[in-house]
Amino acid sequence: MKIFGNIGRAIKGNAGNILTKGVGLAALGLVGYDAHYQGKLQADLYASEKDAKYAAYYLNNSMYSTNMSKIQEAVRDASFNMELDSSWKRFFNKGIGYIKGFTSMLVDHVVPFGLGIGALLTKGKTAKVFAGGLGIYTIYEFLKNFFGCGTPGGPIK
Repeated sequence: MKIFGNIGRAIKGNAGNILTKGVGLAALGLVGYDAHYQGKLQADLYASEKDAKYAAYYLNNSMYSTNMSKIQEAVRDASFNMELDSSWKRFFNKGIGYIKGFTSMLVDHVVPFGLGIGALLTKGKTAKVFAGGLGIYTIYEFLKNFFGCGTPGGPIK
């Protein structure tokens, strides 16, 4: 029971501080979730685009010849087949695509990301200002995305 008493005393004295840190942590978690999801989508898209580009190049190279050499034809066909069986390029391209998608989503969500970091890393009134900013931003996004307020063709004009 002593543990619950200590937890209760810690919460009573620091309820505002705990709330602001929780709001900041929640904002960073939501931004991180979106960024991870976008990173996964961009990783697959980027890798698929690169695979198609490489395959098209090697297919074109294997189909057309400037001379009738059977050795050069065999080398071109082998390079095309090797490109189709290669997975190491896709591995690196997925990594590059993930980083591009993740960072682009962080840039898109720079306001809640910055406010969340501010609420999490600062103390006192400054942290409360950042948490309040997150609240205002949340209300704005809710009105914009749920009700369509402030968007072209939205219900309120």
